[in-house]
Amino acid sequence: MTRLQDWLQLLRVSNAPTCVTNVLVGCAIGIASLGPDHPGPWIDPGAVLIVLAGVFGFYFGGMALNDVIDAKHDKKTGAPRPIALGRIARGKAGVLALLLLGVGIIGCSLAGGIHGLVAGLVLLTCIVLYDLLHRAAWPAILLMGCCRGLVYVIAAFAVTPAPDAGLLIAFGLGLGFHTMLVTSIARKEWSGSRPAAWHSLLLPLAPCGALLAVGAVEPWAVILFGVILALWLGRMNRLLLESPPRVVNAVLAGLSGIALLDAFYLAMLGWAVLAFLALACFALTSLAHRSISGT
Repeated sequence: MTRLQDWLQLLRVSNAPTCVTNVLVGCAIGIASLGPDHPGPWIDPGAVLIVLAGVFGFYFGGMALNDVIDAKHDKKTGAPRPIALGRIARGKAGVLALLLLGVGIIGCSLAGGIHGLVAGLVLLTCIVLYDLLHRAAWPAILLMGCCRGLVYVIAAFAVTPAPDAGLLIAFGLGLGFHTMLVTSIARKEWSGSRPAAWHSLLLPLAPCGALLAVGAVEPWAVILFGVILALWLGRMNRLLLESPPRVVNAVLAGLSGIALLDAFYLAMLGWAVLAFLALACFALTSLAHRSISGT
């Protein structure tokens, strides 16, 4: 593994395309929240890029901070992570984590004003608490779900200071629920044991919140991306049901599946073109997992 690959692994860069799709959904929610008198369903591309930079800062900074905090534990347990393996200095990784988290706060503030700042501070709190508590099962699982769901909120604030609460709840809970299930499954990835059967039963429920959303949709796109998402979740379940269960592969499928969930959500919100972009992000994430682990 090269030095560049070590840093890319530290930051879990392979999952970065799912941050892009999260931002797209959040912006789409913001657009759907605008009044009928608003001139066109458009937003400033610069605001999208700024909020995306902020979300990247939070994601990469959170990943680096996680490994900094866990360095001693990873070394003790033999986890193949760059800091534990001595490939990256813990101090350097810590400085990078703080800088990236600072970028997150600045980006969200510039894109969403005071509302973006408040949402960014809430997300930062969830990230730090997760990194400190992630070996405690249920608090960590809940916090990780909150981290993902808050991205929708932050991106929506880049469009409007008053996004529709119903849309944020319907879509945000679905994303958070999916993330919580993947996080729960991931706790078994190195033990070799099979995750509880209820994971398989609950996975299909994550997209259902979108069905409560009201707005103009393109039925063909909803059906298309709904079928694609269902097939991918089915594959994830098959990986869990194999003997022995392929938990790591299932977790990676769940992570890349975030982009498919976002594609379905974008279709529900009437953005078929962006749904295809999310599909491309899914393919990119799956491809990146072959060389850079997402866990």
